[in-house]
Amino acid sequence: MNGFWTAIRLLTYFPTPKVEGEESSLLVASLVWFPVVGAGLGAIVGIHEVGIRHLLPNSAVACGVAIALGLLLTRGAHVRGMMVMAGAAFSARDGEQLKELAARRWPTGFGVLAGMVGLMLKYTLLLAIQPESRIWALVLAGGLSRSSIVWTCWRFPYAPIDTGIGSYLVTLAGARDLALALPIIAMGFGTLNPIIAVCAVVGAWALPHLVAMRVSALLDGVNANTLDAVAEIGELGCLAAVAGIGHLIGRGVV
Repeated sequence: MNGFWTAIRLLTYFPTPKVEGEESSLLVASLVWFPVVGAGLGAIVGIHEVGIRHLLPNSAVACGVAIALGLLLTRGAHVRGMMVMAGAAFSARDGEQLKELAARRWPTGFGVLAGMVGLMLKYTLLLAIQPESRIWALVLAGGLSRSSIVWTCWRFPYAPIDTGIGSYLVTLAGARDLALALPIIAMGFGTLNPIIAVCAVVGAWALPHLVAMRVSALLDGVNANTLDAVAEIGELGCLAAVAGIGHLIGRGVV
């Protein structure tokens, strides 16, 4: 279970027991647990959304609290990664400046603007999802978006433009680390319309793949900020698929 506790430490703000072992080994062992931890975060956020919506009742407030709680539980790491990479893409004048900005811990002004737009989009998408489906959409988005980190680690090389955990995760990831994403996908088919579930998987993995492919072409690989960014983009893609296809099904178009 050392890998499980390490995954919680990497992806959340929860306190974890002290684990023994070499850091590189713990990091690699944590990858398989990313989808589970992501789905757990989605479940926690979803339960609070349901509770607030039934207590008030007010979907607008419940969705807003859900977004804020998600930021709190993850320390805003994924949003920050997306802001850094967006800021680098919009602000860099040449390849060297792009590498410098992409390795920063904090974003540029353009990045902050992109983060605000992303959060408003996430709120809008969550509000657009049918109330009875929100908790399942959040669980699916949480699990699949964190599995998109694993996918990116497995499919793309590492760009050594910064120091940190990225090099271990990317260079030592494998297909086996996606195993625990399969039960989460099955849960999506069991709780949502099959068409919505398929589109959610595509949205959660295809968009991050395209982003990682573009970043890899520019930086000769992906870095730690890219891994955070693909998680946030994967969550947006999953929620967009659930909201959009659900709306089409509700109108009888699909």
